[in-house]
Amino acid sequence: MDGEEFAELLNRNAQEIQDFIDNTFPYLAGDIAVNHFLENFDKEGFVDNGLQPWDDVKRRDQESPWYGFAPQNIKQFSSTRAEDPILKDTNELRDATDYEPRGNGEVAIINDKEYAQVHNEGGLAYIFGKTPFEMPKRQFIGHSAELDEKELEMLTDELDQIIGEK
Repeated sequence: MDGEEFAELLNRNAQEIQDFIDNTFPYLAGDIAVNHFLENFDKEGFVDNGLQPWDDVKRRDQESPWYGFAPQNIKQFSSTRAEDPILKDTNELRDATDYEPRGNGEVAIINDKEYAQVHNEGGLAYIFGKTPFEMPKRQFIGHSAELDEKELEMLTDELDQIIGEK
């Protein structure tokens, strides 16, 4: 391979890499991130340098007046609700976690539920529009070392395929 052929090869690789970053990477990275964040719901905590478990909910505490509370029937104990996962009612919060490609190889993780931020960050919340209370932080979206590793592995594998083809 002479200098001109080598320059052509580098140019072709650079074009393929740029096409990958612009058109493929955001979708692959978005899928990996959303799946990682959905696993947080299953694990009942946020995975970043290990599992950071969420504070438990009062409906699972036998000593709490909220034990077994079910919004559909507030006057009746629900053994199912007493055992349900922490952030599970309708799975709306979990199911609203998605991604949005933003161009230039960028992707944003989104959740359009109005209560997503207070669950993710903690803060003042209201039950049924009544007395405010302090919602504990139950982060499910955010920076994660384990997610960084998954994304770097995907990126390395994809770039190896582009460069290794020649």
